[in-house]
Amino acid sequence: MTNAFIVRPFGVKQGVDFDKVEAQLIQPALMQIGVEGGTTTEIVEQGNIREDMFRMLVGADLVIADVSIHNANVFYELGVRHGLRPNATFMLRANIDEFPFDLRTDRYLAYDLSNPAASVAPLAAALKATIDSDRVDSPVYQVLPSLRPPDPAVLRVVPGEFREAVDQAEADACCGDLRLLAYEARKFDWAGEGLRLVGRAQCDLRAYGGARETYEWLRDWRADDPEANQRLATIYQRLGDLTKSNQAIQRVIDAQLPSRRERAEVFALRGRNAKMRWRASFAGKSGQEARETALWAPELKDALTAYAEGFAQDLNHYYSGLNALSLLCIRNELAQAMPDFWVNQFDTDDLARAELDASLAQFQQLSGAVLLSLHSSEEQLRRQTRVDPDDVMWTRISEADHALLVGRRPKAVAQRYREALADAPAFAVESVREQIAQFRQLGVRSEIVAEVDGVLGGLDGRPGTPETEAVPARVLLFTGHMIDVPGREPARFPPTVAAEQAARELIRNAVKAELALETGSVVGIAGGACGGDILFHEVCNELGVATRLFLALPRETFCSESVQHAGPDWVERFNRLCDRVAPRILADSKTLPKWLRNCPGYGVWQRSNLWMLFNALALDAHLLTLIALWDQGRADGPGGTEDLVSQVQSRGQKLLRLPAEELKTLAGP
Repeated sequence: MTNAFIVRPFGVKQGVDFDKVEAQLIQPALMQIGVEGGTTTEIVEQGNIREDMFRMLVGADLVIADVSIHNANVFYELGVRHGLRPNATFMLRANIDEFPFDLRTDRYLAYDLSNPAASVAPLAAALKATIDSDRVDSPVYQVLPSLRPPDPAVLRVVPGEFREAVDQAEADACCGDLRLLAYEARKFDWAGEGLRLVGRAQCDLRAYGGARETYEWLRDWRADDPEANQRLATIYQRLGDLTKSNQAIQRVIDAQLPSRRERAEVFALRGRNAKMRWRASFAGKSGQEARETALWAPELKDALTAYAEGFAQDLNHYYSGLNALSLLCIRNELAQAMPDFWVNQFDTDDLARAELDASLAQFQQLSGAVLLSLHSSEEQLRRQTRVDPDDVMWTRISEADHALLVGRRPKAVAQRYREALADAPAFAVESVREQIAQFRQLGVRSEIVAEVDGVLGGLDGRPGTPETEAVPARVLLFTGHMIDVPGREPARFPPTVAAEQAARELIRNAVKAELALETGSVVGIAGGACGGDILFHEVCNELGVATRLFLALPRETFCSESVQHAGPDWVERFNRLCDRVAPRILADSKTLPKWLRNCPGYGVWQRSNLWMLFNALALDAHLLTLIALWDQGRADGPGGTEDLVSQVQSRGQKLLRLPAEELKTLAGP
């Protein structure tokens, strides 16, 4: 979320109640445009308030300065902002004092001292325009256009506890937890760096659905962020949206800040997108038809050009050079194997011959350059004190790939792969297998491919990364009222056999109806409170639907909070459920992590609802249904059924409400 920092005097000075101006003018205007912000008075953590002030002056997306009076602190802070950020600084004032000479050329909004609320609408519109504009409003950067602003991330320190939570979620492969952390990080001024941490972890886990959301939030925060756009290019590609991938690639290419390495990466991504379209052009074909289609598909040239450009951007980026060399190898060998087909694509034989000669020469030049790049990478790895084993592995595999393209002895090339893949995990073997399959389909380097196939055949069943969990067709997320605490008036879910039987039947019918809509697998997710939650797990178990149990607190604490009041029978059923379905635990206590404790209206129960929702979304099911045993009434406390219903509806997911109001009529002795 966009954040603002307000620079102003405090209290009443020279007839202006600046606290009132913020309350009646500035905050309502910020609320209208969906921006959160405040002053240094809202910093409640221990520490140096001046440090926090500087951090917010640099890091805030928008700074609003009230320059109504000659206040040294306001002018000092405004000067700091103008010196460190070129834009998104807005001034307002009441016409009660002579305006400082150095600021008279700047635009500002004047408000009526006696009725500041009258200016809410124009201030909101002006602030929105300031946020959306790239106009340089700092007089410093207007006079010195070549001055480079500092990176705001330097002062946006991510709390250590948040970093630890991200590391733990990644280590446990809890993709839903990472989505929750990304959602929560958006509330803070360090949101950008927090989202970056989460997004990297999601990409490492190949959780591309969540990573897309995280990096799109990061791009909303900083539209030209190179990492966000570069990562999104890969993420969109993995999700099959090549149009968006190419758009993200172009944003990185057009940006002024990316390094040569980053530009090489995005050109390689552009090449991969074109290569995917090229491979799709002859997928399902074989023999001569596949070879002819592959040779003259325009995507072959597009992919080759993009990869070659990536290598030209950074000669140490051997990946892009190797892919260009691979495509050249295929193109040249197919052209030489099908001379009549090749020649007929040109207006004259001379043009065809010249194009092939140029392609063969390019292959020879590129072959040597890529080999030097690989040797350079090996040398750099040898000099490093701490080496990532994956870097060593991929360098060796790439050297074997280079031998595949230029080698002359099939057994020698096969031996290179045998050595490179000796300790490689399954996903690396599959990557090589995919590359070799392309050559096999097109009949290129056939003798060598046959030998390499023999090596790959001996690596079947190689242990590697954990198997990807099957994606369910639908997730059933449940929320519902628990058994009424003794003395609750009016009754909502009375502790009677009749009420329980009626609730069970409502839940059973709903689950059966959802099952009837699917031919694939269905997974259920719910908490463990007495009443609706436990009934949902029991019904799903009877119908053969696997469920997952999410508890906001440790098992014993949760039972005391949300089960025990309903009686020993429910405690027994809760314990049997926990023994059958190992619960996931959100927190050790109802106290939130330190970095969340100052979020108003947010507690462990609201967090638990979001936690379940994001874990449901992280399963990447085609559809999600929230089954809610809900009387449409307000919750007894924070969180609850109403809260989760609202969260699900705000994301456009399906809601199936079960009329819990019918249960209150079944109260009895």
